[in-house]
Amino acid sequence: MKTVRRLSAFLVAGTLLAFPAFAEDLTVVFKSTGKGSSGTSTQYFSSEHMRTRDGDQDTIFEYATGKIVSIDHKKKQYSETTLAEIEGAMKAATAQMEQQMASIPPAMREKMQNMMGGGAAEVTVTRGGTKQVVGYATQQYTVTMGESMTMSLWNTTDLVPPVPIAQLRKLASFTGPMAAMGQNPMFKGAAALAEKMKEIQGFTLADQTTVKMMGRGMESSREAVEVKRSAIPASEFDTGALAAGYKKVDSPLGRMGKKN
Repeated sequence: MKTVRRLSAFLVAGTLLAFPAFAEDLTVVFKSTGKGSSGTSTQYFSSEHMRTRDGDQDTIFEYATGKIVSIDHKKKQYSETTLAEIEGAMKAATAQMEQQMASIPPAMREKMQNMMGGGAAEVTVTRGGTKQVVGYATQQYTVTMGESMTMSLWNTTDLVPPVPIAQLRKLASFTGPMAAMGQNPMFKGAAALAEKMKEIQGFTLADQTTVKMMGRGMESSREAVEVKRSAIPASEFDTGALAAGYKKVDSPLGRMGKKN
C-alpha cells in the first residue's frame, strides 16, 4: 500500500528515539531505489507537522490532532484519517485474521508462518561502521529478524528534527512494516523487533531493507542527497490549498479491517 510506504518513510527517516522536541525545522531530500520506490522524495519536519512529497503523492501528518491527509495529485483526489481511526481499523483486521487462523490446523499454521518468514526468530541489532552522508557523520545499525528481514540504517545525532516523540511513537505503532507484522498473527517476532529498535538512536540519512516472504525477496534503499536546516513556510503544510479542487475519497488506511 503506497500510503503505508510513505508513512513508513517518515519513521525510518527519523528514528528519533533519544531526541528532544522543538528543534529547528528540517527538510531532507532522499534518492530512493527499489521496486515501487525509485526516484526522489522530500520530507519536511516542523514543530507542528510532518510532510512527505513522493512523486505525485503527498502525505501530511498533524501532531496535535493525529490527523493524516494523503493527496494524490495524479488522480486529483485526497483522503483524511486519524491515528485513532487507524488503530480501530488495525484491531479489526487483526481480529479477522486471528479468527481465520484459528480454523487452520497447527501443523499447517506453522508451515505457513515459516513460508512467510513469521516464525519465531531471533532479533538482533548490531553496530557497524561509520560513513559521511551529505556531510554528516553517521553510525550504521543493522537490524535482523531471522532470515525474513534485514535492515541497515545510517543514523546521525547531529540533526534534531522538531518532532514530538510521543506522537511519532504512536504513529510508528500503527503504520509501517513492523506494525504490519505486529498486527499479523503469523509474525511471532514482531514485538521483539519493536523492542530492539529502541536501541537505535539518531536521525536516519540512509537505509537499506531486504524482506523475504513466500520465497520471494523485496529490496529497497535510499540515501539523503540534500539537507536544509531552516524555517519551512506554513504553505508547505496547508492541506486545504494542496487539495483545492480535488475530490475527497475514503482513506485506504481507515478502511483496513472493515467488512464490505
